[in-house]
Amino acid sequence: MDINIGLNTLRNTNGVFTAHGQELIRLEVGESDGQLLLTMAMYMPTGSEVAKLERNAWVSNEGDRFEITVEPHSVKVMDKTLKNVVIQLATDGTKRIEVPLAKFYTSKGMLSEVSAEWWRVGNKMELTGIDMDLEGGNIELPD
Repeated sequence: MDINIGLNTLRNTNGVFTAHGQELIRLEVGESDGQLLLTMAMYMPTGSEVAKLERNAWVSNEGDRFEITVEPHSVKVMDKTLKNVVIQLATDGTKRIEVPLAKFYTSKGMLSEVSAEWWRVGNKMELTGIDMDLEGGNIELPD
């Protein structure tokens, strides 16, 4: 699948984002209905897990802090405490996914942010206008 993150295009990925050697996010598009499916763990800046989604369903959501909105071809997760978007996703029902906005932490407390123009991960990486073929592999966030 191809994933657009801000102005960056990551082509031919398996939809899995890894950080610190473990899966952080998995993006899928349902075969029969084209529904966008999100699996993701949400962490605090300290690295402690506070919520987990599996294919758009909450496995855990401490204090009902996060809210998911699912439309036929989009998913949005909001942090009700901080009143910000954790991640916003859209697809046209194909294997192309747009990530126009995101702000979340990894299991080691590293901040990952996406805007319309760039994608930043801590002070380790900033991508703007990248077009890369990942040859069917994961999207790896830097340590």
